[in-house]
Amino acid sequence: MCAKKRTAALLQSLGWLLLAMLLAGCAGKAFTHKGLWFGKEDRILLQKTESQKGNWQTRDVDIEYSFQRDAQDLQISGEVKLGDYLINGFTTLDKFRLNLYALDAGGFVLDSGSIAFFGHGLYLGGPGKMTFTRRLPMPADTAAITFGYTGRVSDGSKNSEGRIDWSFWKQPGTPPPE
Repeated sequence: MCAKKRTAALLQSLGWLLLAMLLAGCAGKAFTHKGLWFGKEDRILLQKTESQKGNWQTRDVDIEYSFQRDAQDLQISGEVKLGDYLINGFTTLDKFRLNLYALDAGGFVLDSGSIAFFGHGLYLGGPGKMTFTRRLPMPADTAAITFGYTGRVSDGSKNSEGRIDWSFWKQPGTPPPE
């Protein structure tokens, strides 16, 4: 009798574990930005040439990038620099996630992917650079790309009481009404 209960409990635990793994595996595709929109000021139009260089900037970040495009993929690399107000006002980068979005001619998201993660207590006054290199598949009808990000900086305090932090982001939205 006791062995039956242990076996049943083990199978139930295994079932919950498998369900959690299945949900975690699907989470990346369940929360997609497909169909959302970026304005013209955010778009990097793809030229006929195979390679491009440039600078993409918001109040929060300045990204120097270069990429090579072939028929199906985009090889992109660059450096992320945080805005002055983030560096001068805070000491620690708690987290930063950089995404790349493939857009159609109207600015709607066709696909997206994460291209870099930084932070985990990175001291903002240090000599380290936030660089990235990534190869991503691109939908055939991609007319432009853009970046998006989420991040948080803080005063570096380990104490949750009195801790000062700031979250910042750039994500796609919905187009304005016509």
